[in-house]
Amino acid sequence: MSTFQEIYIENYTRMFGIALKMVGDDDTASDIVQEVFIYLFDKLNNGNVILHLNTWLYRATINKSIDCLRKQKRFRTIESLKGNKISTTDEDAIDKIETSDAINSAISKLKPKEKSLVVLYSEGLSYKDIAIATGIKFSSVGKMLSRTLGKLKNELKKENYDLF
Repeated sequence: MSTFQEIYIENYTRMFGIALKMVGDDDTASDIVQEVFIYLFDKLNNGNVILHLNTWLYRATINKSIDCLRKQKRFRTIESLKGNKISTTDEDAIDKIETSDAINSAISKLKPKEKSLVVLYSEGLSYKDIAIATGIKFSSVGKMLSRTLGKLKNELKKENYDLF
């Protein structure tokens, strides 16, 4: 198996998840990830060396997602987990879906840069990796993330939904 195929197989699902959280549409997320991997393939074929591949992929996926959102000139709500068919008697599952919908609705109201911070943070990236992926200074990541999470909290309170 070639190196590119290995990179693709190892990273496609994760990058698709990032793009999906950013744009909220399966087909659009798939297109974004395909564009990212085509761009990566071209860079590697031209002899470019990418030192921090995972961070590069996060950054490229976030940037392509933001470009897509700008083209649409509106934000869509992030879709809830698909394929979760539940009966109306399962109150825990209903609560989880309602919580997820409330959070997704609040996230969809954020600016693209703020949305990317929340998505990368939810993926478990370190502040250093978030800084590299977003182009934000390392020393500013914590402060910006804190402000963004505060915005989310306030948005949820406006909707009479309190998670904290």
